[in-house]
Formats: sequence, C-alpha cells, structure tokens
Amino acid sequence: MKPSTALLALALTGLTGLATLPGQAATTIDSLRGDLPITATEPAPDPFKYINDKENIPRNFKDQPPLVPHTTEKYEINLKENGCLKCHMEGAAGKDDDEEAKSVPMSKSHYVDRQGKKHNKPVGNRHFCTQCHVPQADAEPLVENTFQALVKK
Repeated sequence: MKPSTALLALALTGLTGLATLPGQAATTIDSLRGDLPITATEPAPDPFKYINDKENIPRNFKDQPPLVPHTTEKYEINLKENGCLKCHMEGAAGKDDDEEAKSVPMSKSHYVDRQGKKHNKPVGNRHFCTQCHVPQADAEPLVENTFQALVKK
C-alpha cells in the first residue's frame, strides 16, 4: 500500500470515530414541532393560500428578485419549455387574457450571459425562473421574528 493511501485510510478511520467520543453525550437538534413524535396518522396541513394580485408585490430589500403575484403550480418549467415566458418574454408583457393584469417584462439582465454577451432570448442560467422568483403565500411565520423591510414602500 502506498504511504499516501495508508495515510488517507488512517485519517478516514479516525474521523468515523469522532461521531461520539467515549464519555460524551450525543447532541440533539431542536425541531419546530418540539418534542412531538412524527406519526403517520397526522393529517396533511392545509395548502397555502397564495396571494393572487394584479399589482406587483413590494420588495423588502435592495436587489430582491420580484415576487410572483399569482400561483405558479400550473406553469411547466423544464429543459424544453418555460410557461413564464408566454407572458414575461420581452414584447409579450401586457398581453394576458385578463386585460386588467399586465405582465412585467423580464429584466434586460436575463438576456445577458456570464461573458456579458447580449442574446435575443433569455440565457440558460435564467431559464428556471422559480429558482429566484416565488409566489407570495398568505401564511403566518413559522417562528416569531422582528423582520423589517429595508426599502421604503
């Protein structure tokens, strides 16, 4: 066995013994549900009620991606298709079936690749919209907080 391979094997063997050392108690992790056990008989929670608004939702901090003021569960987003582009592609904004709701066109930054080259369609790293843009749910916070928006509304 090579010396480097033996050293690696020795290091890995030593690391596996670090999970719990003799005389040391295992650490516990606090859960949001407290000490209640998980049971298979618990009913599923009610689904979130998403805000379905005709206005843009105000942002809470500088450079925050805009929140989506409608549900997105019926929009197909995969390698071949993106349902968001039907309304939000440049030139399509405002052409919704509902004349009161006007779609906001994508930012020009969505058409620029990592090398700074401009394209006539959204670039690949901007294709999966829901990585950054999420619908706003009307839900109570899971934990108490004192969050205050950094931008003035």
